[in-house]
Amino acid sequence: MKLIDSLVKYKIQILWVIVIILFCYLIFFSLKKLSIPSHGFATYYTASKLLIEGKSAANFYDDDWFSARVEEKVPGIYEVYLVNLPTTALVLVPIAALEYSTARSIWIIFNLIFLFVTALIIVKQMKLNEVWLPLALLLILLFQPLYANVSFGQIYIFIFCLLVFAWFAYKSGNEKLAGALIGLVFILKTAALFIPILFMMKKKLKAFMWFVLTVLCLFITTLPILGLDPWLAYLNKLMSYSSSPTLSVTAYQSVHSFFHHFFFFDEKWNLFPLADLPLLAKVLTILFSLMILLVTVIGANKIKKPDPAFGIFLIISIILSPASIDYHYVILLIPILISFEWLKGSKSRLNWSLFIISFILIAASIPYISPKITKGLLAIFAYPKLYGALGFLFLYLQAAYKKESYD
Repeated sequence: MKLIDSLVKYKIQILWVIVIILFCYLIFFSLKKLSIPSHGFATYYTASKLLIEGKSAANFYDDDWFSARVEEKVPGIYEVYLVNLPTTALVLVPIAALEYSTARSIWIIFNLIFLFVTALIIVKQMKLNEVWLPLALLLILLFQPLYANVSFGQIYIFIFCLLVFAWFAYKSGNEKLAGALIGLVFILKTAALFIPILFMMKKKLKAFMWFVLTVLCLFITTLPILGLDPWLAYLNKLMSYSSSPTLSVTAYQSVHSFFHHFFFFDEKWNLFPLADLPLLAKVLTILFSLMILLVTVIGANKIKKPDPAFGIFLIISIILSPASIDYHYVILLIPILISFEWLKGSKSRLNWSLFIISFILIAASIPYISPKITKGLLAIFAYPKLYGALGFLFLYLQAAYKKESYD
């Protein structure tokens, strides 16, 4: 009993000790990953290096050609460009002339510094104090998608930080900045795909206009560098990608992957579905996606405050994208922090339980790609991050319909 009383008495100090330990672990983890060849970064590095060398970005969409170039630049790594935008290849141009391990180290260090600065701004903007401050930092430091981004040298920590600034711009009524930042995120990685719908729905026409202008300006500005052919090749690749059997594997934590894993047989990528009913997989994906979009639009229309409206559209931007892997989910830290802030004043055990369970499903390092749980009906356990995202979506929607903590 005395031990429990002591823990309660010094809870803030204990939480700060845990925060410091996890912060040190993140630094240690990052240092170990600085120069290790990996998927993800190898794609961006190779693409940017090829641009510097004068190669046409249209060739990036030829999988055999691009994978051979990756092997030349980063031996031992097989990668394809997939459906990255032509403009994605510009991200690492400032450091692509450097040797691979140096460029990767600079990229990871830059992302961590940007993340720490962004985290400080989040704390200041949300006015967190007492026990809530270390708890919010724990949400970030315990988040597995963050570590996946560092491990693969991915781009989504950078995208997350840009979206945080877009969130605060939208919240403060700075429509020009919000629209421009979402346009930048879109043209670099097609992330936050549904935020422009939010702009239109909430009659933020200036924000939508600046979104369109930013995309168009960056498209036109980069045409002399990229040319038009890469965009045509990208559109051709995009048209066929949604039917790619690779999207049926459980690494993709999305609505599309869920139904295709159960009802789409492929001799290489999905040997053990429940049944080989590809038409059913497509129909269920479309119907369920439309249902999610519809209830989200209706729910968001009831939300008056900008924070939860912004957050709920980020959630569906992840789960309705066919190719959402764990490192994409770092973006969901924004709706998680938003819900954490408004739950501070809630005494609902149901809401807090849903928050905690949903967070754990996304944040925990669960082996959902293990063959032990990806065959037949057992694959129902292979989509924890998708379930966690749906849990947060439900949390937002039920609060919207009850108008709980929003108005």
